[in-house]
Formats: sequence, C-alpha cells, structure tokens
Amino acid sequence: MNMNRIMAIAEKDFKEFMRNAMLLTMPLIPILLAAFYTRLPFDEMPGGKMMIAVLVVGMALGMVITSSMMTMLAEENEKHTLRGLINSPASMLDILLGKSLVVTIMTFISILIALIILQINIFTNFYMVIGFFELYLFFLLLGIGVGLMVKSVSETSLYLFPILVIFVMSPLVSSMGFDQKNIFIKIVDYLPVKQYMNLAENSEWMPILVLFIWVLVAFLFVSFLFRKASLDQ
Repeated sequence: MNMNRIMAIAEKDFKEFMRNAMLLTMPLIPILLAAFYTRLPFDEMPGGKMMIAVLVVGMALGMVITSSMMTMLAEENEKHTLRGLINSPASMLDILLGKSLVVTIMTFISILIALIILQINIFTNFYMVIGFFELYLFFLLLGIGVGLMVKSVSETSLYLFPILVIFVMSPLVSSMGFDQKNIFIKIVDYLPVKQYMNLAENSEWMPILVLFIWVLVAFLFVSFLFRKASLDQ
C-alpha cells in the first residue's frame, strides 16, 4: 500500500467530484429523506424509528457510495483511462482506497447529518458497528463492480434503480403483511439491508455472518472484473 499513490488518486477524484453536479447532489438525498421521515408517525410503523434510520442509512450507501463509485469508474471507462490506471504501478488496494476515499467521506457526512435529523443513534452496540462496516463494504464493492462492468456513464442509470429496489428497500417488503412463509419473503430476508434491520432488532451473530458472505461475494466479483479489465484490449 502506497499512501502517495492513494492520495494522488483521491485528489484527482475529489476535483472530478466537485465538478460533477449529479455526484454533489447525491449526499443531499438521504438528508432530505430524513427530514421528510421526521413528519411520519414512527410509533405506528413496524420497526419504528429504527427501521426508518436503517432505510436512510441504506439509501445513503446506495445513492452516495454505490452510485458515485459506478459513475466515477464508468467515466474512466468512457475516457479509456481505466485500463491504464489498473495497469499502473498502483496496486489494486491503492486504486480502490484512492477511488473510494472521497465518496466514503461524503457518505459518512450524509449519514451523520441524517441520523442527527432523525435524532437516533443506530450504533448502540458492537454488533451494529460491525454490521454497518460490512454493509458499507458491500455497497462500496457493488459500486466498484458495476463501475468496472459498464462502458459509459449513461449505462449506470440502468443499474442504479434495480440496486436501490433490491438491496436498499428490502425491509419495506417484509413489513407489507405478506405471508412470512412465502419463498419471496424468505429470499428478501437474506438481503443485506434486511439483515442489518434484523441485527438492529436482535443483536446476534447470524446477520453478521450473512453480511460477511455478501461482502465476500462482492469482493470476489470485483477481483474477477478487476483482473478482466487489466487484460482487456
């Protein structure tokens, strides 16, 4: 790991981030959602304020870190500079840390402000902290994976909405009164944000393990695409 290379990549991405109006507005969406949700009757909702907080955190991870990583890597692909970056002296870790540093800071600021607005602390125990770190890694790797896969920025919009519906909004499906024995509901229960919700309700190791598996799968996916991108002509 070379800090000079990491900071050089991060500095370049920071300048691009500040020039991109779409990327700049993404961190505002979870904050606006949190402000909107404060008007809802939490006590009458399944899961209460904690479910809303987890949804906002999931939205921040999906809208800010996943979307931003997809967009920035897609821009590299569009400009035909991605392969040069991957084949540069910088290691895979240097590139991933450098590319993710700016969006990680923006994401954490967005989450912090949103939780302050909601007046709730979701990091109530060690399980929730570990689970959040795993959730963060999953959405980060998901954004990197899709960014490596697409060829242009316009393609990222085709992936963002399905990602938000499948991976972010999954807790809402379970609260709609469907039969819990339904195979679809059982599948939804193993999705990352729903697992983090389960962790908030019952602090135990099983959701931690399931989230770790999601992170591992995402990491293998990124590693495969990273190697493929380095070899593509």
